[in-house]
Amino acid sequence: MRISLFFICTIWLLTQSVSAQQKTGVWRGVVVFGLSQPYFNSNSLPSIQNETRFGRLNLNNASSALYLNGSPERATKARLDIVEADERMLAQLTSYSDDYKLATMYQFYVRPTPKEFYKYHLQAKSVLVNETIRKADLFDLRGSFIHTDSGTVFRGIWEDPFGRKKFGNFVFVVSDEPVAINPELWYGFLKKNHIEETSLLPQRQFKPEPIFDTILTEAPAIYGNLVDNGLIDQDTLSIWLNGRLIEDNIVPGKKPFHFRVNLGEQEWNYLSIRCKNEGKEKGTGVHLNLQLQDLQMKYNLALYQYEQAEWVILRKNSVKSK
Repeated sequence: MRISLFFICTIWLLTQSVSAQQKTGVWRGVVVFGLSQPYFNSNSLPSIQNETRFGRLNLNNASSALYLNGSPERATKARLDIVEADERMLAQLTSYSDDYKLATMYQFYVRPTPKEFYKYHLQAKSVLVNETIRKADLFDLRGSFIHTDSGTVFRGIWEDPFGRKKFGNFVFVVSDEPVAINPELWYGFLKKNHIEETSLLPQRQFKPEPIFDTILTEAPAIYGNLVDNGLIDQDTLSIWLNGRLIEDNIVPGKKPFHFRVNLGEQEWNYLSIRCKNEGKEKGTGVHLNLQLQDLQMKYNLALYQYEQAEWVILRKNSVKSK
């Protein structure tokens, strides 16, 4: 009897661990306006593999797995980052323009709703970033994680947060990418819900991965801009190229901070963005755009004091590479 009870408890714990892993992570998919139902190829539900391990946000590798029962013009490609605490979760939805050059980012608090048709309610809290010319209105999501032999799909509806008018549908599948949420939002979420981080299981203690990317370009300079995608609490950053200080004491806000970095003539250049000081809340984070003449990249930098994001840049037209 004891052995059977032990076996049942072990299976239950393993199920809970798998369940947590299936929710915490990055999910790629589409949000559809109207009655069109997005779906995946029923013959093969692929786990979307990241095209790079280095944290770029504007990937278009999810679209090949998606199909629509309707006009694709009414679908918006999106990324959903989820971090699970106990039964509650913090979520961040990023929607993209068709060319992935513009992004709008929203923060949600997630609670289970086991007695309702959709098992999770994602309640909108704030607009974190809006790069479009239109106003970004808040909305809620209601969905369920559907487990199949081929994988897990998170699907449901998005609706008016006040009148519960349905706007459309969404579907996401898990992606092999690191979660990129500003740590300030995580610690704010824990405080709001009276959760002690030390009480969480190790796999549920959010630890963002630092950015390290490599870039191959013919551009002589990098143009960038960054905005705070968390709390405005006087975080301070600095930008370095090849060990030389380019910009110092940057205090990110909701208006973009623009900068230019002229690359050196050498074949290899090394760019870094460092966190000098955290603000009132632990951690710091920014939404970063890097524009080269032949390439545009987006990142969410999640840093703690004295940490840095790094890029190794190879110039194809440098003296040594010719």
